Amino acid sequence: MNSFTKVFGVLMACLLLFSTFGLSRADAFCYGTRNYLPPLFGEVDYDEFDGLSAYIEVEPAFTEFMYLIATDSRGNEKARIRITSMDESEMFMAPVTDREGQEIEVKVKSGWIHVPQKSLKLSPGDYDFYLEVSNFDSRPETASGNKITGIATDTQCGRATLQSDAYEITIDAIPNSDFPGFIDIKDEYLLINLNLTAEYAKGKFSLLIIDENGKVVKRNALGTKKQQFSSRSISLEPGTYKVQLEMILSGKTTLSNAVTWVIQREFIDLGLGVGQSFPGKITITPSGAITITLQGKQDILSQYDFYFIVQNADGKEVRHLLIDPKNPSLVAKELSLPTGQYSLTLKIYDPRSQQTINSESIYYTANQSGHIIVFIDGQLQTYNKPPVKINSRVLVPMRAVFEAFGAKVDWDEATESVTATTNGDVIKLTIGSKIAYKNGQPIMMDVPAILYNNQTTMVPIRFVSEALGATVSWDNYSNSVIISR
Repeated sequence: MNSFTKVFGVLMACLLLFSTFGLSRADAFCYGTRNYLPPLFGEVDYDEFDGLSAYIEVEPAFTEFMYLIATDSRGNEKARIRITSMDESEMFMAPVTDREGQEIEVKVKSGWIHVPQKSLKLSPGDYDFYLEVSNFDSRPETASGNKITGIATDTQCGRATLQSDAYEITIDAIPNSDFPGFIDIKDEYLLINLNLTAEYAKGKFSLLIIDENGKVVKRNALGTKKQQFSSRSISLEPGTYKVQLEMILSGKTTLSNAVTWVIQREFIDLGLGVGQSFPGKITITPSGAITITLQGKQDILSQYDFYFIVQNADGKEVRHLLIDPKNPSLVAKELSLPTGQYSLTLKIYDPRSQQTINSESIYYTANQSGHIIVFIDGQLQTYNKPPVKINSRVLVPMRAVFEAFGAKVDWDEATESVTATTNGDVIKLTIGSKIAYKNGQPIMMDVPAILYNNQTTMVPIRFVSEALGATVSWDNYSNSVIISR
């Protein structure tokens, strides 16, 4: 063994002895192998009267030296408040990684901290609040006002100072509790009470409505008497607001205590109970005229906007007409709707809550073609041979209609008969006969099937209903056959 090896061995032995017996407990951390767990600072809540509260998580070794720190917009430290207690605290194990990248578990203490307003002593402005923890006394030797530059750490001999993420908080001027008046909220109304004595007679008073971002969205001048405001009267959207009274007297501005005003989105009921029908309806007369009826008192109806909505078969809105609730009339011809089937709906819109309610839709057919048309499941059909009316009976092309329902249709020219098969059913009929058969059972027709222009088998619409089990109706005003599965 050479001299270098001997010297090195002696030095290592001394170092081991010194580290074991000559170091404090804190210094012994120099030889630890794990990383420190940064503090968690969250669920921060600030109230201008109660102060600041937050949920924190920190390793127990750091709980002796905890500080809540506030810095201004330039990073200058403006407050350093010692945290000595945690409410509702508890211990749990949390995973961390050591310096070799291995996952281990360490103890963590969690709980709530509270700092009263009087301890903050901050002038109005925007501040960054964060939690600073140390496993040794890290109080700065210089006065506050030093600029903070990032996270300060000192890992030498196991010492560390760690900082949490910051929360930005706006500190408002603390209202004067001796303000000559107050605000009350009752039945969704703001009630303003000013107790004016001779010394306040020359003051200028205003109502301030402040949104969640701290912006004054409404400023209403106040008289000297009791006043009340509704959210509708001052045109406020639903939301949460802070409401205060402001007094300007002899060039000095004073604020009252603030109250929170929550404006809910209202559901429209127009005086009707939940589950009752829409307060109005659309009716189509046999002549095709569209009539609109609205129910309810005019003073209630006048608070809302009424619309007549027309949608085509694809659900696209093609007409959106404002209706006068005092005279809800409409002329169908003014709609100028192309040939097709449409759904008609009444809609009520509440400008204040931006909510709508709709009536049930009814179907309406428009026919500008000049001949009989057919709709199957709302879709306009196109045929080489259009339907015809014979002896007040409407007949439709059998092959086209049946094939639209998925039936297979065969024509026997020798017997002038038709056989259709669909879903296991077999339907047979013969040209000129009023009797058709479905699975061998006779079906009586009002008029016989005909071979129109010696090319197309035409059958009465009632037969379509009985043979296919479909719902078939006739709109006389639009010369339309409506078929649905």
